[in-house]
Amino acid sequence: MGIQELPQMPKPEEAAQVESNGGFFRRLAARLKHRRFPPSKFPFRRTLLPLAIALAAFLAYRFCEKSLRPVPPGSVGLSVNRFTGSLDVLPPGTHFRPGALYQIHPVRISDRLLSGPPGNFNVSTKDGVVAQIGVQARWAIDRARLLSKWAALPPDPERELVAPVIAAAFRATAPRYAVGQILAEKREELAVVAARQARERLSESGIQLKEVLIGEVVLPAEYERGRVAMVDEVQNTERMDVTLKLKAKEVERNRLEAEAIKARQVKQAEAAAAQRLIHARAEADAMKFILEQKEKEIRQKRLEAEADKEARVKRAEGEAVVTKIQAAAEAERRKTIADAEAYSIRTTTLAQFENLEREAELVTANPLLIPKTFADRLSENVQVILTPTVGGEAFTDEFLKRAVRAEGRPAESRTRTAANRQTQNKNARTN
Repeated sequence: MGIQELPQMPKPEEAAQVESNGGFFRRLAARLKHRRFPPSKFPFRRTLLPLAIALAAFLAYRFCEKSLRPVPPGSVGLSVNRFTGSLDVLPPGTHFRPGALYQIHPVRISDRLLSGPPGNFNVSTKDGVVAQIGVQARWAIDRARLLSKWAALPPDPERELVAPVIAAAFRATAPRYAVGQILAEKREELAVVAARQARERLSESGIQLKEVLIGEVVLPAEYERGRVAMVDEVQNTERMDVTLKLKAKEVERNRLEAEAIKARQVKQAEAAAAQRLIHARAEADAMKFILEQKEKEIRQKRLEAEADKEARVKRAEGEAVVTKIQAAAEAERRKTIADAEAYSIRTTTLAQFENLEREAELVTANPLLIPKTFADRLSENVQVILTPTVGGEAFTDEFLKRAVRAEGRPAESRTRTAANRQTQNKNARTN
């Protein structure tokens, strides 16, 4: 760091001149001019540049925020250029219109309702009575003609333009009708005629009159009392007329009821006679019909008896034929069974004989087979030792002789088998 130099003191001539000029700021500026400050370590360039960018972005955001002008629903925005004076209609929404260049005037174009005190006014009727009429009118500003008629519209069109025009139209139309007509059947006609006139005049100012209805009609107190008294008299007169008409109608009703009773009795007598005549004819027709039905029933029973007889004869013939066929079938079945049993016996006997021949040949070829078979049949727990004996040939020869003659046990078993089969066949035939 360099050595800080002391500030130079001003010369007496300069001090005198400064004091002559006067002022604290001049003296301070003179001192700062001759004083030297040390260099600063703060990074002004790197810090001021982001601050300037942020400040510019904030100012741009504020400018855009103020330049976005909203238009509420049901209205349009009339944009007026501050320099050229040109007009532009903006639909509902948000639009970019800087405030320094454009001026936005919101104008409501949705339907409005004229009612209350602005819609109440006095009119004179045909009979000279001053009545107060309450009107309800639905109107709106014509958007298509807004640019051409906006400059001529008053700040409050409802009170300054719509209400006076409608009142003038009713005041011009009401003298054609009497008070009673306005109160009764001519109210709708008066509203239609007055609305037509007011609509033509308001359309010249860019306003659409859509509907006009007459609400309450207030009459003066004296006229109201007189009207009420007259209505009472009229009602009394009408009540008497109604009473007389009711009496006359009651007399007429009694006469008509008597004539109706007389006519009803005549008709009832005629109906009773006709009913008896019809009843007699119906009884005659019923008897005739019953006789015909009886004859048909007798014929039907006769035919049913003949048909039953024929059916029984046919049924008996069929049963005889069936019995004959069943007997022939049974005889044929028994014959077939007997043939089958004979064939079975012959076949079985032949098979047994052939079996005995084979056994005889086998025993002749192997004489020791007989003792072995006999020992096997005695018991499984008995141990037998086969040894050749002297009398074995005599035993073998005797056995072969019986086998050839078909004697002994084989013949007896064959006879028992045939007897058992015959018994089974007899049981089957019996079943």
